[in-house]
Amino acid sequence: MAINLTEDAVHALNRAAAAAAREDCESIAPGHVLAGAISQRDPTLLEALDQLALDIEDLPAHLRDAPEVYGGHLPFTPDGHEVLAAAIESAGPGNATSSAHLLVGVAKAGDGESRGVLEGWGMKEDALTAALMATDE
Repeated sequence: MAINLTEDAVHALNRAAAAAAREDCESIAPGHVLAGAISQRDPTLLEALDQLALDIEDLPAHLRDAPEVYGGHLPFTPDGHEVLAAAIESAGPGNATSSAHLLVGVAKAGDGESRGVLEGWGMKEDALTAALMATDE
């Protein structure tokens, strides 16, 4: 299966790897994908979050400041793979997966901790999906 990622999603996943490495982890978990997607600050994602009245500054610092660059390669945990699969599914057939879709993937398929962070922040997966669709119009 070919994965079509936007440039910002590639950068977000690189940030996810950097976040994992910063924590001395050997693989990328959903929380790292969350940090990568948020830290990338894609304009489409920021617009959708603004529509939902969600402020990135309300999240813990480690989720907002994932380093830009990681020079190595880290595999995904099984839960991390589930997040990536959910992100690709949320983008839809033939569409590129963006960092915003990665955040939807965390909301749909993340582990309990990462989904708990999003729920505590006030983000609901269906509301984010609707806001992203509105930004595409």
